[in-house]
Amino acid sequence: MLLSSTTTSARVCLVPEGALLLADDEVELVVEVGPGAGLELVEPGGTVAYDMRGGTARWDVDVTLGDHARLVWGGEPFVLAAGADVRRHTRVRVGTGARLALRETLVRGRHGEPGGRMVQRLEVVDQDASPLVVEELAVDPSTARGVLGLHRVVASVLALGLDLPAEVLTEDRYDLEAGGTWWRRLGDEVHRTVAQDAWSTAREQVSR
Repeated sequence: MLLSSTTTSARVCLVPEGALLLADDEVELVVEVGPGAGLELVEPGGTVAYDMRGGTARWDVDVTLGDHARLVWGGEPFVLAAGADVRRHTRVRVGTGARLALRETLVRGRHGEPGGRMVQRLEVVDQDASPLVVEELAVDPSTARGVLGLHRVVASVLALGLDLPAEVLTEDRYDLEAGGTWWRRLGDEVHRTVAQDAWSTAREQVSR
């Protein structure tokens, strides 16, 4: 759903057609932002992956940013309910001078329940297909404590194409070798875990 637009930018809301995410669902999102254009993607609420009773589901995102393109995507929490089994794969190709602000939050289980199973992979490459960010996070009821400790929330903010001084927003900050900054936090409650200051800064600078 188009929320607003100018001659060079748009703000779009992603509206699901039904309950998400169920066994045998295969969701594919393809996002292309042309050279010099700007796009902000808004999610009206979080996504719940429900008990799949032995089934599985996929969630694939493919993003292409043209030269000097801008993308702001403030993802809402992705909740992995008990019994869910999901594979998520996000691929991003970044053109010369492009800027990206991406927020992701994974929540293991609804209130009072253990989480399900997920393999989540993020790949970001530049215009020459050289990797900028590659991560694969695999959690299930038997391995989650070894990967996340006692935490149930994993919150990330990724900013690419921004020149943020090293002394700015230093908490939970990781500067990437190929350029860009990643903030990553573990916690038990979404509102206490998401790096709101980092997200506000990244969103503002990418949107300029």
